[in-house]
Amino acid sequence: MEPKKDLLKWQWPFFFIFFVINFTGLLAISYYGKDELHLHFNQNYHSQFFDVFFKYYTDVATTYVLIATLLYIIWKKNWRHFLFLGITALFSSIGSSMIKRSIFVHGHRPTHYFELKNIELRLIEGVESQIPYTFPSGHTVLAVILCFYLCTQTHNRTIQVVLSFMMGLVAIGRVYLSKHFVIDTVGGSFLGLFFVILGYYLIWEYKNPKLDGKILPEK
Repeated sequence: MEPKKDLLKWQWPFFFIFFVINFTGLLAISYYGKDELHLHFNQNYHSQFFDVFFKYYTDVATTYVLIATLLYIIWKKNWRHFLFLGITALFSSIGSSMIKRSIFVHGHRPTHYFELKNIELRLIEGVESQIPYTFPSGHTVLAVILCFYLCTQTHNRTIQVVLSFMMGLVAIGRVYLSKHFVIDTVGGSFLGLFFVILGYYLIWEYKNPKLDGKILPEK
């Protein structure tokens, strides 16, 4: 990744798909309402394949990919890469948790929210139901950060488009599993974007030659 003055032009596939996915979500919320949108999605769009796929995908595509990427950075890259991804992911996680546990502390996950309304959801066997701290979606925050970083590591626009759609699948998966409402994933997406841009300008473009040194010294 090289510093670019025009970030939007440099990573236009990421930003274009990001805004299309999230504004589509906002339009759907406006049309159906938060409750009805979740119920419509939960009752009408499901299959055995996606039950298994999303059961594992949202964790693999975020937590496990983050760990694997950081290990690869330690092995092959420099401190600038490690600090950009590591610090951005860490602070976004802290920020997301603080928002959940202070401002939106009374927001319930869909499973408990609809249970209180005596509405039964279609749930997936083996997926643990959660009660508090629904907004914003932490998985979506991390998906945005990971996607942006990985997109900067390739000049291939097709790969960038695929990565960006994989980011969207994380958000869809969180709703599919009834871990979050659509508005939670939209909030998580924009929170992730905020930390991505902040980290990019504060860390990636920070002029310090030491950051360009290898993490593991060459033999």
